[in-house]
Amino acid sequence: MSAFIPFLGRIFFTDYVILLLVTVEKLLTMVLNCIPQVWMNTISTVVNTFTRYTLGSVDLRAQELRDAKDIHEMGQIFGVEIEDHIVRTEDDYLLTLHRLVPAEGTSNGQVVYLHHGLLMCSDIWMCHTQRECNLPLVLHALGFDVWMGNNRGNKYSTQHLHKVPRSQEFWDFSIDEFAFFDIPNSIEFVLAFTQQRELVCVGFSQGSSQTFAALSVREDLNEKISLFVAIAPAMTPQGLHNRIVDALLKSSPRVMNLFFGTRILMPSVTLWQKTLQPSLFNLTIDLANRFLFDWKSRNISSQQKHASYAKLYSTTSVKSVVHWFQILHAQKFQMFEEQDVVMNSWNPTRSYQITTFPTRTSIRIPVLLLYGGSDSLVDIEVMKANLPISQVFDVVIPAHEHLDLLWGRDVGELVIPNLLRFIWFFKDIKALEGETALDSGNELASPFTKNYSDSVLTKTTL
Repeated sequence: MSAFIPFLGRIFFTDYVILLLVTVEKLLTMVLNCIPQVWMNTISTVVNTFTRYTLGSVDLRAQELRDAKDIHEMGQIFGVEIEDHIVRTEDDYLLTLHRLVPAEGTSNGQVVYLHHGLLMCSDIWMCHTQRECNLPLVLHALGFDVWMGNNRGNKYSTQHLHKVPRSQEFWDFSIDEFAFFDIPNSIEFVLAFTQQRELVCVGFSQGSSQTFAALSVREDLNEKISLFVAIAPAMTPQGLHNRIVDALLKSSPRVMNLFFGTRILMPSVTLWQKTLQPSLFNLTIDLANRFLFDWKSRNISSQQKHASYAKLYSTTSVKSVVHWFQILHAQKFQMFEEQDVVMNSWNPTRSYQITTFPTRTSIRIPVLLLYGGSDSLVDIEVMKANLPISQVFDVVIPAHEHLDLLWGRDVGELVIPNLLRFIWFFKDIKALEGETALDSGNELASPFTKNYSDSVLTKTTL
């Protein structure tokens, strides 16, 4: 039976050009994969050496972070030891958690769990070259017990007790599995290890979406997460800036499987990262971000791009990205719709509905939305409409885009202080609970109306 591709009759010539480029990239990748690994290592060494000579102005720390093979080497650059911990999920995936080993005698008694975004891993948190802008380092210096999670399938979590990574079954997961298993099982492990009853959770981009979904379907998490900070949160984006790609994303998932397969999404990225000269690779990322999202990345310095763009990609399943395409098409934060059902979804007379995550009715903890005013992926009003209004605070960072809130030069002044203000505010409330009742008229009605001195926000010299 021939494949049914419902959109081929209604796309434009430029759409076919995009599909052609995808095919050409696959062919080039096949050619590069035929080159012996020894030769590839030599090419990578030559490229890195050439870069050091031609880009002599590259900051030493930026170069060290770019060259770091894993998060342990990144920690060593800042003089911090990072531990590995393995979580077995309820469906038998093995996830790696990373913990910044607390300095002796510095603990403030609070645990913070950080979770990365789409096509990322825990490396992204440690990329910032400036200590005062590096969120894990700031939290660590303030005495927090800092943990960083990893989704199944990424760089640090490619093991399963019964499935092998080369099988299609291993990659048969979407945002649903992140919400039902990865987030709750990781948090449960952290709490058991630290012997704490609750922790503060921080998510970036899809890491926020996964946590919102997890809180809505695993309601017991509302007792285990005390506060949730969503940085550059994504829930129901309106679509992509580029009309061509936006139309493609709203096509059948079977077309995406046709070009990207049913397992790993774009595994060739790591190959191109090794073979392209770094400045050219960084330019490619900037052009792609401008093309897809209209991001100009002006708040991220060239030195920071040199350090962090090499850590921007980590493996995930095609299915998890197809899930986002379904959300874009439906404009609802919904669970995954299986492909055989999707093929009939183009019939407007269908009588069924795909289940949406009950975020508005099931989330019972305080939530802070930190987002950029120029972030094309954040529709803040739609997001707030899908969350319990009495629990949600939001802070906009003007003229900032998605990645700016992670790697921008002003993270230490605009992002981290707001996060800390939110945490200290609710710590104050907890301390006062046994002394006096708090109501809406109390001076602590909002964490952003109370003044905290710089010393309170930083607590220590980084």
